[in-house]
Amino acid sequence: MTIYYYAVGSQGNLSKTFTFKTFPKGNNILLRICMFGDLGIVNDVSLMPLQIAGLRGDFDMIVHVGDLAYDLHTNDGRLGDEYMELMEPLISSIPYMVIAGNHEYDWEAKNFENYERRFNMPTNGDGKNQYYSFGVGSIQFVGVSTEFYGFFYDFGIQPVLDQYSWLEKELQKANENRNNRPWLMTYQHRPFYCSNENSMECDAFENRVIRTGYLNMPGLEPLYGKYGVDVNWSGHEHSYERMFPVYDRKLYNTDPDPYHNAKATTYIITGSAGCHSYQAAFGNPSPFSAKRLNKYGYTVMHIKNMTHLYFEQIDTQATGTNTVVDSWWMSKDIGYVKKDDISENADFVNLQVEYTDIPVFIRKLCAGRSARC
Repeated sequence: MTIYYYAVGSQGNLSKTFTFKTFPKGNNILLRICMFGDLGIVNDVSLMPLQIAGLRGDFDMIVHVGDLAYDLHTNDGRLGDEYMELMEPLISSIPYMVIAGNHEYDWEAKNFENYERRFNMPTNGDGKNQYYSFGVGSIQFVGVSTEFYGFFYDFGIQPVLDQYSWLEKELQKANENRNNRPWLMTYQHRPFYCSNENSMECDAFENRVIRTGYLNMPGLEPLYGKYGVDVNWSGHEHSYERMFPVYDRKLYNTDPDPYHNAKATTYIITGSAGCHSYQAAFGNPSPFSAKRLNKYGYTVMHIKNMTHLYFEQIDTQATGTNTVVDSWWMSKDIGYVKKDDISENADFVNLQVEYTDIPVFIRKLCAGRSARC
């Protein structure tokens, strides 16, 4: 482990001195990773608790699963500047990994330029922070863009196809390296599964396009099943929801401990950090849902070793003391990679879902965008 001291700026106009330290060498190390989405600077309920916890050393890095500032580009980027200044005490000293959400998209300019220019994620994907991968400890992370689907009517389907091709190769490489990094996780902004009231996003059209595909656009879930993704993280829904292992709406929770040697991907929505849209109410319970909470907060994943992970959902609102409101373990035997019949039909085929009219598709996908689009 090495400690670095640095300042930002030019000669005669430097910032104060900041510091950060590298992670210990090796893969079998203890790490704590803070996961959340949908923060912003209005109704930023979790910002102060996050700063306190981070400066106290409660976690070693942050992964922000989209919808950062609401919105980075607002007022010629001044709102983005304000957001970065508020986050500075945290992200000047620990890694801050980001993926784009729908609120990183500039509707007027029709691009993600403000987001793409502010951050420097790994360049092994598209080189613009939209998709990339990195390994830390015993986990291989893959950041994935769901916004290529959400805004395909502006960009066309080529970005979807390029990402899909890259993603398959990246997941294949991760599987070949399972002895060194046994855990494989993806993170994205929009979820595949949820049980919030907005059926457009949870049970009907929007998430189905991303999950299973539409016309000539391949969905992402077949690849997650084929290559045994252990955990998928998302936000977008302003709530917390932990799923049982699930693939193609088939539930894998009959074992005494469904999170040990799980037979499908476990999906976690951690989009309740707090933002101007406030919380997203839940609808009827879903059989896929193991735990759901309409409380502001964030998630901390503790990497215990090569075979065990421990998760905590932290409530930042009720008491102001960062109360743990959900906790659970995930484990696997050494060498275990889920092998199930879910992988047999994982190759993409054109899916003719009930929506065949593209204009109708676009209207449905973006209706009521002031709420969450």
